[in-house]
Amino acid sequence: MTTLENLLSEHNAIIQKIIVEAKKEAIAITSSTSNINVGIGTNTPTINQKVTTTQTKLDLFSHISSNFDNLIKEKKDKNIMTPYGNPYNWPRNNNCWAKSIDLTGYAGCVVPLGGVGGGTLITKKHVLLANHVPYSASPFMIFFVNNNNVSFIYNVVKTKRVADTDILIGELDKEVDASLKVCSVLPANYIKYFGKEANFPLLYSDQERKALIGEHGLINTSSGSTNTLLNISKDANRAQYFEPLIGGDSGNIVSTIINNELILIGGWYMTLGTMAGLATSIPSYINEVNNTITSLSSGYKVNEVDLSGFKMY
Repeated sequence: MTTLENLLSEHNAIIQKIIVEAKKEAIAITSSTSNINVGIGTNTPTINQKVTTTQTKLDLFSHISSNFDNLIKEKKDKNIMTPYGNPYNWPRNNNCWAKSIDLTGYAGCVVPLGGVGGGTLITKKHVLLANHVPYSASPFMIFFVNNNNVSFIYNVVKTKRVADTDILIGELDKEVDASLKVCSVLPANYIKYFGKEANFPLLYSDQERKALIGEHGLINTSSGSTNTLLNISKDANRAQYFEPLIGGDSGNIVSTIINNELILIGGWYMTLGTMAGLATSIPSYINEVNNTITSLSSGYKVNEVDLSGFKMY
């Protein structure tokens, strides 16, 4: 091949490369113009833009309040269980206003105290108790009833107090049945999800296993530890479900309802007259509670409810 022929061959190769690149550019331009629309009522093209939508977050106070108000629209029983009979065969009350809330993680009975001392599942193997309650020496029995009215008996084999609080953690002899609900807890910063109104409704219970309603008050530190104040509700309908604390109610559940789920705050600590009381505050001691659980048996911790779908103030 002569020098001239070589030059012509190279020239043709360059031309072909230019043609290929030009085709690629044409395809790219065609693709981009497919995203151009003609504006309504004008011949001026407008380029489509991605619209970022921000999901409106809910107000937690309003959400909790409506949960309770919807549940008590019709006057219903306070009793969570049917009249007490055999602790090993104690059916749930289908007429309870809180029947649709899974309360199976709240113990039916602590032996031999009955309804005294509470007992609420905070992991698959640990229960919330009250330090000042005179439980029997470990092991002592505690039983739960699932939503099919099947009873499950466990032994509390060890207990340990959390710091200088009235929070007592009990370790069970084995993990509980899957049909029993382990309660999530409010996170340490839950108060930031409430604006000026932090007096949201609370579901609490007593030694008679009633579903009662109170109102969240101030965080209280007057008793040497941080606790939650519970008052009678200012709402007349909710106030019908309030009952004063009496001796023997200690350790029983204090909670609220978020997304139709029972969310734990703590257990009864002491009464403050006939219209108020103090409950232990797990959110104030999340790390200490988890450390205590780990010291009893590793691999467990409380589950903090996710509040990211709600406004923070």
